[in-house]
Amino acid sequence: MRALFVTSPVLSHAFPTVPVAHALLAAGHEVRYALGAALDAVTDAGLPAVDVTPGLDYDKIWVPEGAEDPMYVKDAGVEFLAELFGRVSGAEVDGVLEAARSWAPDVIVHSAAQGAGALAASALGIPCVELPLGPADSDPRLAGLLREAMKGDYARHGISATPRATARISSVPARLAHLLPGGERPKDEWLMRYVPYNGGGTLPAWLLAPSERPRIAVTLGSIGAQWGGITMLAPLMAEAAHIDAEFVLTLGGGDVELLGELPENVRTVEWVPLAPLLETCAGIVHHAGSGTLLTAMRLGVPQCVLPDGAYQQANGAVLVGSGAGFTADATTIGAVECRRLLNDLELRTAASALRQEMVDTMPTPADLVPRLVELAG
Repeated sequence: MRALFVTSPVLSHAFPTVPVAHALLAAGHEVRYALGAALDAVTDAGLPAVDVTPGLDYDKIWVPEGAEDPMYVKDAGVEFLAELFGRVSGAEVDGVLEAARSWAPDVIVHSAAQGAGALAASALGIPCVELPLGPADSDPRLAGLLREAMKGDYARHGISATPRATARISSVPARLAHLLPGGERPKDEWLMRYVPYNGGGTLPAWLLAPSERPRIAVTLGSIGAQWGGITMLAPLMAEAAHIDAEFVLTLGGGDVELLGELPENVRTVEWVPLAPLLETCAGIVHHAGSGTLLTAMRLGVPQCVLPDGAYQQANGAVLVGSGAGFTADATTIGAVECRRLLNDLELRTAASALRQEMVDTMPTPADLVPRLVELAG
């Protein structure tokens, strides 16, 4: 079987698909990616990729002149997501179609907000599988709204059909499904255990040695710390000296000088694979990004999230409903929240139970390979 993976041109959208691609490869199937940026996310994982938009400047597509930066739109719903990613998907349509027609896959797996994958599956008359990143893009209405937003692309290519069959994968435990946006879950949804993949890397020596104090990870993901965004962590960093813990702050491209002088118990690192870091942590403070949220859930680490944009609010709601974490205000977070992460027994028990639930009740990507093969026919 041949599986073509089509993702939005962002690291955080490509990473969650890699464990599924690796599972297919290990079972003897062929895998190829088609995406327009962040190709290193998959090629560094040993997976072949086609650049479907060589040389394209995506900044002007994400934020057209005069538009608000989508990272910080607070009241955006599924309609906003469809409009934004319909525009981004439209930029990739021609290249994705060319890659699909030349390689002739049996199935297309695409990130939930990447409408070019469903368009290509419709054009080729093959099945497609939708893979949401997490709670925020799991609204079942997104697929239909994306198609409506891309009606010009469908018309331009003369496509009126739909994929031969569809399925979607959810990495959120079933008991939390009522907290997800969009109401009742679709009947074609498959559960899959979240397998953290954040890229490879050489682990630093300090990560291998036992920490003398409890460790708290602090991150804004792969985007949020850039362009001055890291300043939202200044109140927390100012309070860190009063907490008996070691803080590991991942900079993610942010300018650490914007935080002023850091206390001695704050360690900064540009980047480190998140899962190995969290294996050593008693808690994490983060931006409520989907990958970070699910990685911490999978490892049983209590979480404090600082949601800002609308998609982060949806993720935060699921976290709070799980009992494994809580939300805080970035402008006031301090010792109280950090001590809660470290000392709240109910929080720790809920996080540990959620980790075990994901292991006990959710199939692995490898377990889903036969279902993908059956869907492809």
